[in-house]
Parts: sequence; C-alpha cells; structure tokens
Amino acid sequence: MNRDCYIVEDLLPLYHEGLIQAETTAWLEEHLKSCESCRELSNLSKDPVQKETIRSSVDNDQMFAKINLKLSVYQIIFVALSFFFAMKTSLLNESFGFILTYTILGFVTYFFYQRLIIVVTIAFLPTFIWSLAQSMNETVSILEAISGALFLALIHLLFTIIGSLVAFLLIKFKKEGN
Repeated sequence: MNRDCYIVEDLLPLYHEGLIQAETTAWLEEHLKSCESCRELSNLSKDPVQKETIRSSVDNDQMFAKINLKLSVYQIIFVALSFFFAMKTSLLNESFGFILTYTILGFVTYFFYQRLIIVVTIAFLPTFIWSLAQSMNETVSILEAISGALFLALIHLLFTIIGSLVAFLLIKFKKEGN
C-alpha cells in the first residue's frame, strides 16, 4: 500500500457522497483503475452499513412523570417556604429578618429554576396575599389594604431580586470559568 492508497482510503466516503472536487474525483478514479485493493475497498464502501435498532430499557413516559413529580414537590416546598417567610419575617411583624431570608429565597429559587418570573411569583404573591389578609382584619379601606400590601410585597421582592442577581452572577461566572 503506497501513500496514494492511504489518501484514497480517506477520500472514499467523500467520493461516494459526491463531496470532492472534480479534479480530485478524476485523480481518485484514475487510481481506482490501477489499484486492485483500493477498487475492492471502494466497492465495499458503496454499500450502506446496516444499522441495528437499539431499544432502550427505560420507559420515557415513566421517567418524565417521576421528574415532573419531583419538580412539583420542589415547587410546593418553595411556595410553602415563601408563605412561611411572608408570615414570620414580614414588615407587618415589625421584623427586619425578611431582608436576609428573602435574599436567600431569591438566591436559592433563581439558582434552582434560573427563571426570574418564577422568583418574582414565589416572592411577591405570598407576601402580597398575607399582607392583604392582615390588612383586611383591620378597619381600612380596600384601596388602602391593596396599596399597603403592594408596597410591602414590593419591598420584599426587592431583596428577593438582589438574591437572584447574586445567583445569576454566580452562575455566569461559573459558566465563564469552564
């Protein structure tokens, strides 16, 4: 086998697909006329290789059902935690612990989901609902109750977004480091 035979061997797949230049095709065909071993190799490589179907032992529907169940459980846990944080650490209770807890909630939620809309929903809605419910127990108008609940929920959301921003930057630096 000479050097030309090695070149022909490399070019045969491209030759059979019609992906080489006309000059290269002419040279290759000329070589095939004069070299018996390359001609045999060319004839063998014309036939497509039979592909076997590989069957997976994994039931995809069952696997995705388990994954969706786990994600649903995590979502319920995050929502329950956010309601707990809303009840225990909000400004309504005259506690400033919400600053740390909502920053951590924003960090963990964004790190897990990597979607800001989910972070906003999990942080804003429970606080808004809890604040609105607390305001309804007092003798205030509906408009005052809604505006007060909105104000408190936005303050809590601010610290949640700060935590999300930290998680976003951590994820970005981690990706750039790889």
